[in-house]
Amino acid sequence: MKSRRVDVIFLLDHELRFVDCNPGWGTFAAQNGGRGIFRADILGKSIFDFVPDVLRDFYVHKYWFARRLEGWTELDYHCSSPEKIRLFRMGITPVGTELLVMNHLLLEEDCAIRPPLHEADIPKYISPDGFATRCANCRKTERRDDPATWDWVPELLQSSDLKISYGLCPRCATALYP
Repeated sequence: MKSRRVDVIFLLDHELRFVDCNPGWGTFAAQNGGRGIFRADILGKSIFDFVPDVLRDFYVHKYWFARRLEGWTELDYHCSSPEKIRLFRMGITPVGTELLVMNHLLLEEDCAIRPPLHEADIPKYISPDGFATRCANCRKTERRDDPATWDWVPELLQSSDLKISYGLCPRCATALYP
């Protein structure tokens, strides 16, 4: 029997600190290798403790905008894993002085079958000081030999000892900051 996916829902106070979250939060964190992001770890902390700096201004604007509207503010975002391509819709609505945030899975597909990355290709993505630059939005990785090219490299998502620097690929930079 296929398990039913539960939306990830959380509540932020007027300073954008976590007030509460539903069990879907923990399930999502566990499925995505989250460390230090379970319910007990996040309550009372700012949402921005968990948002890469490059996305901070984008989300500050979205939360500010949502507070001033009646009804839902929505945005779609990618949160893929090495095995799955996933697209979510985030809905934000004010509830008194707090913000209710709901994340709903719109699309989930197995990653396209392709040959695994060869060991010789890994240096294309890693700088001499050991960093890979990952798009904070879609999770593609920048090619060092061609900074305009960002590739989907699931093998680098799985590496626990890889040092990550976050940026935005050209497509996401244009979509988020037109």
